[in-house]
Amino acid sequence: MTAMKTLYTTIVLFTALCFALPHQAMAQLDIPQKSPKANVSFRVGLTDVSIHYSSPGVRGRGIWGKLVPYDRVWRAGANEATIVQFSTPVNIGGKQLPKGKYSLFLIPAKDGNWTAIFNKVWDQWGAYQYDQSQDELRVSVAVKNLGEVVEHLRYRVTEKSIEQGMIVMEWERKQIIIPFNTDAINLSLKNVNEALKTAKEDDKWWIHAEAAEFLLENNGDTERALFYANQSIALKPCVRNYWVKAQVLAKKKDLAGAIAAAEKALTFSKKDDEEKEFYASVKTQMDVATQQWKKQKK
Repeated sequence: MTAMKTLYTTIVLFTALCFALPHQAMAQLDIPQKSPKANVSFRVGLTDVSIHYSSPGVRGRGIWGKLVPYDRVWRAGANEATIVQFSTPVNIGGKQLPKGKYSLFLIPAKDGNWTAIFNKVWDQWGAYQYDQSQDELRVSVAVKNLGEVVEHLRYRVTEKSIEQGMIVMEWERKQIIIPFNTDAINLSLKNVNEALKTAKEDDKWWIHAEAAEFLLENNGDTERALFYANQSIALKPCVRNYWVKAQVLAKKKDLAGAIAAAEKALTFSKKDDEEKEFYASVKTQMDVATQQWKKQKK
């Protein structure tokens, strides 16, 4: 009996092992997926935007109104829900969206705009457990027809300015655009003020100069730009901060002040090697601008 029992146990274990091996092999199988995973990320101003999704193919199928029904919540991709993450708060369609991670859903429409949904439950499979009460934001979004077929669904994030970006989804012959706005100007100035709190005294002049240049190039807030330029000059007068001040004054239509600031910048142009090097990098720009200001002043 003992021998028979041992033989029976051996057969059972061998049979179990034979059935187990194929399952183990399948669990480790690595073949191309019909809807491969994809990621895209981009920084707009100071806002990091990332999108994680699975990319289905058209594969000769009818998509809109068929595979993807109209007027029903769609996962905006395949497999798991599409995930969108913002590192700072953004504004979409005039509505504030807190920073964080969201599942992105779309409601396609046969005609007109579609609806984009940012749902707080980001780790869910498709739209099967979608709960509208968890929506953080819903917004109407524009849809365009494409001239050629996009076989695999794709996302991209683009920047129009440091405070304006777009999430773009394209699949089959449709393009969906979700514009968003960031608060890059105020976030940057907040960072400037934080940096000034801990910066060495010798470094504060260029932080002020950087802030003045940043506002000059991106915001048009000439009063704040002039404040930072004057703070920089008070700490360490040089070609750079006087040239920034000249440009700010020109933007304020104070041409006499702009010319005087540019001429003051020239007095530091031969002070040392660092000043000579910086002056060489802006000399042509300064010469052209100063001549234009003088002509306009007449």
